[in-house]
Amino acid sequence: MDSMTREQIAGRVAALCQRLQDARVDAYLVPSSDCHLNEYVPAYQQRRAAMSNFTGSAGDALISPHGNHVFVDSRYYLQAEQEVDPTLFRVHKVGMEGEKTLSEWLGEMEKERGSLRVGYDPFVMAMEMYAAYSRALKSGASALVPIGGNLVDAVWQDRPPAPSQPIDLLPEADTGRSVADKLAAVREKMAEQEVTVLVLSRLDEIAWLTNLRGSDVSYNPVFESYCVLEQERATCFTRLSPAPEIQAALAPDMSFAPYEVYTETLRRISKSPAGKIWLDPAGTTMGTRLLLPEGRQVYEARNPVVLMKALKNEVELAGSRQAHQRAAAAKIRSLARMERMRAAGRPMSEKAYAQILHDEYAREAGFRELSFATIAAVGANGAIVHYGGANDEAALQDGELLLVDSGTQMGAGTTDDTRTICLGTPTARQQQLYTLVLRCHVELARQKFPEGTGGVALDALTRGQMWNAGLDYGHGTGHGVGALLNVHEGPQRVAPRGSDEALQAGMIISNEPGYYEAGWGGIRLENLYVITPDNSLTEHPSGKKWLQLETLTLIPFDHRLIDWEQLSQTDRGWLADYHRQVLDAIGPLLGDEDRAWLRAACEPFVENRSGNNRGGF
Repeated sequence: MDSMTREQIAGRVAALCQRLQDARVDAYLVPSSDCHLNEYVPAYQQRRAAMSNFTGSAGDALISPHGNHVFVDSRYYLQAEQEVDPTLFRVHKVGMEGEKTLSEWLGEMEKERGSLRVGYDPFVMAMEMYAAYSRALKSGASALVPIGGNLVDAVWQDRPPAPSQPIDLLPEADTGRSVADKLAAVREKMAEQEVTVLVLSRLDEIAWLTNLRGSDVSYNPVFESYCVLEQERATCFTRLSPAPEIQAALAPDMSFAPYEVYTETLRRISKSPAGKIWLDPAGTTMGTRLLLPEGRQVYEARNPVVLMKALKNEVELAGSRQAHQRAAAAKIRSLARMERMRAAGRPMSEKAYAQILHDEYAREAGFRELSFATIAAVGANGAIVHYGGANDEAALQDGELLLVDSGTQMGAGTTDDTRTICLGTPTARQQQLYTLVLRCHVELARQKFPEGTGGVALDALTRGQMWNAGLDYGHGTGHGVGALLNVHEGPQRVAPRGSDEALQAGMIISNEPGYYEAGWGGIRLENLYVITPDNSLTEHPSGKKWLQLETLTLIPFDHRLIDWEQLSQTDRGWLADYHRQVLDAIGPLLGDEDRAWLRAACEPFVENRSGNNRGGF
């Protein structure tokens, strides 16, 4: 979405506040999510951005005649400062000392006013978020008030149209399971809970269940839809039905209906008194919940597709490994091209490098699209954790660091990796901080752990050396990743707080510690790993299985930025083995010139296995 003028934003805010008076509410919630609770949303549902100009993928707004607010976490502190007009919105940096969350702020507003009526669109608010905001309101006269029709839409004159792109089928050779098999597995879980109907709203869950993919949401191969699964049939509600030959290749009890009849159909189904309806509080909107009549039995729990999707089968893992090799070859070629061009004296911007990287990705067989907008951030821009793409006016200059966070939808896999690159000769401080982040990365990468371990424990282990240096980073250490699906996937995560899902074999997670300093820049080093069994250790005292992280990402780290004296022998050994694997796996995929570049990038790690520090290319 293009940035807007102050006058445009102020006009929309004023028009919306007028509608608040008509609706008899004191404030209006504008979350970042859409009616499918996506992280990345189609342009026509980017309402929070339309009202505030803040384009981050997370963070909510509250609009009121008494003041407007945007609430962001540490990933977006700097971005919100740059995009949000402080004369129109107050930015709350959640997590900073003294800052309040949106729930806490609602409580403060209620105290000041005595009571508080907050309007919201029930079709863009998750059930669990509704519960959290409701708990913040203590007065009997206060309420969250559902308002039919989103009020932002009424004041957003140039709102884009809804997407309606073709839907295609992933073959079972890429998914490893038929649709009929997946439906049977889900119905088995439904029967265990005496549930007769399961409602799915999240697009990646529906895409996984149906083996279908689309392009309604940028960077996410999904299609806007709902799915209602009953014991004898499954109905998918889409804007554009798949071609007849695709429908014929699915399960015989799966049918398609127009997207617009979802609400009517669910109302009809819910009138049956038999059995319970399964709604996932994190993945279902209040709009869906309010469609069900009073007294209808509802089973509220995480739906079974979430974990099934996260536990990749061998076919999905094979596709992911192949995707990572292709993406690594492309990124290595882009880095080699960039260095050759700069050595020849040709100027280059962030945007120019991002285009080179995209071109190299596109050369690979099976390239579908990026998995998110490439972050190519030079110098101080690297301090913005989710930097908005790449700037044509930001030149790659000697003495700076270049942070490149990129990923692809490639073949049957999804990739995501980050490298921080030295431009010219690094300073001692750049080396010191880079090496510290690298040590954190290696600490997690080589860690073995018993099954049942949650991500909170691994997050603390990863940050240990950074904490001992008096430093930290404001985002989680790792997130799950899909198989030709969303680049952020639950339920697994490696983070200091939140749900602490037990990590299991078959899950893919990222490992991405970082360091960020406003005005100086940022360092982030990210690989994806798949959790696999480890049989090298003696039996766990309780009989649990041991787990380990198997590398998916195969891209060299920048040895020029390493202070070798900081690395232990164990660190050096892991790095030597990793770079030998990179060279062996990716070298054959490159031409002679790029293979020579890769060899020069990898061999110093092998040579420094025992502390023989030669340094340099």
